[in-house]
Amino acid sequence: MSRLRIAHFSDTHVLSLQGVGPGRFLNKRWTGAINLALNRSRHYRVEIFERLLDAVKATEPDHSVCTGDLVNLALEPEFERVGELLSVRFSPDELTLVPGNHDYYVKEAVTDGLFESSFGRWQPKDADFGQDVYPVVRAGDGFTIFGLNSAIITPVFMATGRVGEQQLAHLKTMLGDARDEGQFCMVLIHHPLLPEPKRRMESTRRLEDADAVIAALSRDKASWPDLVVHGHNHEFKRMVVPNSDIPLIQVASASRAGSRHRAEFNVYVVEDGVLVDIERHIHEPETGLFIQSNEAGEPVH
Repeated sequence: MSRLRIAHFSDTHVLSLQGVGPGRFLNKRWTGAINLALNRSRHYRVEIFERLLDAVKATEPDHSVCTGDLVNLALEPEFERVGELLSVRFSPDELTLVPGNHDYYVKEAVTDGLFESSFGRWQPKDADFGQDVYPVVRAGDGFTIFGLNSAIITPVFMATGRVGEQQLAHLKTMLGDARDEGQFCMVLIHHPLLPEPKRRMESTRRLEDADAVIAALSRDKASWPDLVVHGHNHEFKRMVVPNSDIPLIQVASASRAGSRHRAEFNVYVVEDGVLVDIERHIHEPETGLFIQSNEAGEPVH
């Protein structure tokens, strides 16, 4: 029996203002700064993220993935800080990641390629798409990971995403080939495929071409991926890709403090190419440890 364990974390929102002058906030960052002062700085803590990374390594996964929003305001010191935290724990072949909307927070960060230049060592190109960076493709022992980029430049107060036809065309071709080779196929994306009506201003945070992504994933049962995972909403949720039986898993934030939607990461347990279990590792504020829990969030003793 073949067995895989793949760890998944997301939405770390690391903040660093070291050496950043006020002139860097004369753009969309001013809204982010207000949000930081009123909300995020209290809830998202880099020290919790550091403990999570150590906990991820302690589970000894076969591979780890991250679905974006590693930084907060897309400032150079934030990318540098996260790069330091990751590089001491993950070699280039141990982690695969894709960007989120906060990693592309302002146009200058995107045009300068800050995410890709900072984290490119964890964005493998095990497929040739010419000049296209995405999707990233990781061909491992018994698994293939496809990382879609849903992050785009957006106006103030918007956090929408879009994948685009080019990435989906590449994905369709690669999925069929990987399934023919008997690989466990996993798709990473930052934005959710399904709406979350209970969230305020959901229309400002949605994946604009979600229907096209769903159609690409579910078009042909013979080329269905075995698992699709994402972040963005900072809450654990298990769903299914519409028109299919493909598991669709949303992971909570990797750095959130407090008692509600505490920081956590998932470990997906795969046996003979089938997802058989989801271990949730949830932050315990009293001890600072990440406690292994079942899918319902109940501690496993």
